[in-house]
Amino acid sequence: MTHHSKPRMTRRRQHAALAIAVVSALALPVVAQAGAFQLPTDNAAGWAHANAGGSLFPDDPTAAYNNPAAMSFFSAPVFQGTLTEIRPQGQFTGQTLDVDGNPTTGGNPNGFGKFVPFPNAGWVVPVNDWLALGGALAVPYGLESKYNPQWRGRYFGTETDLQSVNISLSAAFKVSDKFSLGVGVLGQRTKAELNTMLDPNGAAKAIFGLPLPPQQDDEQLNVNVKRKFSFGYFGGFVYKPTDQDTFGMSYHSRVKNNLSGSYAVYGSAAGKQLLALAPVLDPSLPTINPNGASASAQFDTPAFASADWLHAFNDRLSIAGTIKWTQWSTFKDLVLMSNGQQLLALPEEFKDSYLFAVGGDYKLTDQWTLHGGIGYDETPSNIISRDPRVPDNARKLLGIGFGYKLNQHVSFDLGYQHQFVSNAPVHLTNQAILGAQTMNGYFADSGDVVSMTGTYHF
Repeated sequence: MTHHSKPRMTRRRQHAALAIAVVSALALPVVAQAGAFQLPTDNAAGWAHANAGGSLFPDDPTAAYNNPAAMSFFSAPVFQGTLTEIRPQGQFTGQTLDVDGNPTTGGNPNGFGKFVPFPNAGWVVPVNDWLALGGALAVPYGLESKYNPQWRGRYFGTETDLQSVNISLSAAFKVSDKFSLGVGVLGQRTKAELNTMLDPNGAAKAIFGLPLPPQQDDEQLNVNVKRKFSFGYFGGFVYKPTDQDTFGMSYHSRVKNNLSGSYAVYGSAAGKQLLALAPVLDPSLPTINPNGASASAQFDTPAFASADWLHAFNDRLSIAGTIKWTQWSTFKDLVLMSNGQQLLALPEEFKDSYLFAVGGDYKLTDQWTLHGGIGYDETPSNIISRDPRVPDNARKLLGIGFGYKLNQHVSFDLGYQHQFVSNAPVHLTNQAILGAQTMNGYFADSGDVVSMTGTYHF
């Protein structure tokens, strides 16, 4: 080997390491999106109930999506619109180190901390004594986190924006005065933006031992993918064993989403040229367009089921309970594709989760009603899947609110819910091809929800 051939080989190894890092980082942010960001599709009273009771409270149009069988017991058409704003908090405490064991530069911001709005709407129309129709707009999954691109955890994620919107139609069939069935179909639109930073020098040093300073030549990677429409189904039943008791069960199917879009790498022109050399240096690597290319990944929203109960003690006091199961364990692995090539296949380790809640109403007057509730919501995440994008853990729920009936046609509700989240431990080590950084510590999390609903009874 000549004196000049060794530097050329060193440069080639650096280039290959950067190419591998880009390929791997493309998949890692998407994995984090299968974490705990399922949103209750409730109105303001439902949030105040700590999400207890489902849609069993009288004349609740969220039944059009939550449990369509409850629509059988409506006496007149009802339309409802809800605006909900959620503000999660997630402050990291601990250390982040580069491949040399030195602290990662940058600050430590709260990547959440602002209210994020989303709408829900529902309508129900009784056709006759045994048939009712309904429709709903719901946002069952959503997450927004944004860290400064120079924060010290940037190699584990900088920005995440995910939203799934459902439009559904449903029908209810009243079998008897005590029993009804309901079915529905939905169309789901999902989009995601996932950004992160890469450390090519750290990758080259971790893989080949090259004496390059880490944290010096960061590359920004952005992924944008979406699915216009995927379809699913749901259904349920409602049974009234007594005049005071109502019991319901519902099931929502898994919805398969093949997200497609593109990725882009932002950095120097020289860095982009290095990416083009990757398949030349190692034919086993997929072709990466330094100016960006297509990207796709399978993101299936999980099936879930709910059992709800409502008991009316008298005309003023009602208490409800809910047990909800979500089948997160169907996330076994994630495969990322680009231009027909498999870029990476990664395993998943999610587990099924449960929500337990109790809540109710107390009617102060014919116009004013108090709402309240408590609950416990498990997390499907674990030490393998938890990262700064979704630093989630089990949470306790406390809700409170009120309703005001303006007249026979118009009513309003306001609900507030606080979520007490257990500290979420994070122990991460990036793969060598990503720079071999480490993150050890925990996120101190909490959440606030404010919801406002307007209802019109025809």
